[in-house]
Amino acid sequence: MTLKIRYFAALKDKMGKAEDEIEAGTETETGETLIAWLKARDEAAEVLAHPSVRLIINDEITTRSTPLKDGDTIAFCPPFSGG
Repeated sequence: MTLKIRYFAALKDKMGKAEDEIEAGTETETGETLIAWLKARDEAAEVLAHPSVRLIINDEITTRSTPLKDGDTIAFCPPFSGG
């Protein structure tokens, strides 16, 4: 399964890149299992597991249990604040 991953704001700095395209197997069925898959390959991805990080699939904010499919674009977005 091919997935495009995008990292926003501070997550981009932590991951050292703004986006990535990965080839993941069937073990990446949901956002939660994708995060585990990424953490197994790069310890910097631990930051993605924080509960405040939003998961956006194909431009829609979703839960981590949302199923993934081939060709999805997944964005990780930290909480924003300001005024």
